[in-house]
Amino acid sequence: MKNFCGEITYETSEGNVHSDICKHNYDVLPENYRKFLHECLDEWLDKANNTGAFWIGDPKYFQQQN
Repeated sequence: MKNFCGEITYETSEGNVHSDICKHNYDVLPENYRKFLHECLDEWLDKANNTGAFWIGDPKYFQQQN
């Protein structure tokens, strides 16, 4: 699982939230990082109010889709 990356972004009444949640050069993601990704998804689902985005994967795949 090389070049694994992610991003969480959304709007709040206090301003925008944005964070890159990337890890590189892992053949297998460590369990604590997997837990972190689940917590980020929960944050986005709980707080984003249909704004922004949450994505994880190979950044080259997303670049090719544009």
